[in-house]
Amino acid sequence: MAILLNEVTADHDPSDLGVIHIDRTRLYKRRWRAVAECGTEVAVALDEAAKHGQVIMGKEQVFLIQQIPEKVVVIPIPVDPSFAAKIGWYFGNRHLPIEVRDDVMLTEYFPNLLDSLNRIGIEHSVGEDILRCKPHSEHMH
Repeated sequence: MAILLNEVTADHDPSDLGVIHIDRTRLYKRRWRAVAECGTEVAVALDEAAKHGQVIMGKEQVFLIQQIPEKVVVIPIPVDPSFAAKIGWYFGNRHLPIEVRDDVMLTEYFPNLLDSLNRIGIEHSVGEDILRCKPHSEHMH
């Protein structure tokens, strides 16, 4: 039977933590089930979605959330403002969620995205990383 984890906490000894590895899609849900690294089955029910690196707990145990790295497209942020605007328009128009870091943007890997980026001349590479944006863009028309 799964143990219920329903509270995010910041005050806990790191040596006592179990680890839960979870993909980004499930991580952004408030309710999900998983099996911790130690073999314990957990059921998570939070008020807000958990984040990579957070500690969640229930009555019995405490676990560290470790998001599983995934294949991503890495795009250097250009110095030219007009080209940066073109990239912003491109991703906004396709409703693709992105994560902006100091010098690069990351987005989820899609093979057809690479073809499109090549066609319109946007520099990019493919790598593995922890993508911290939501799985789907939130927008309204």
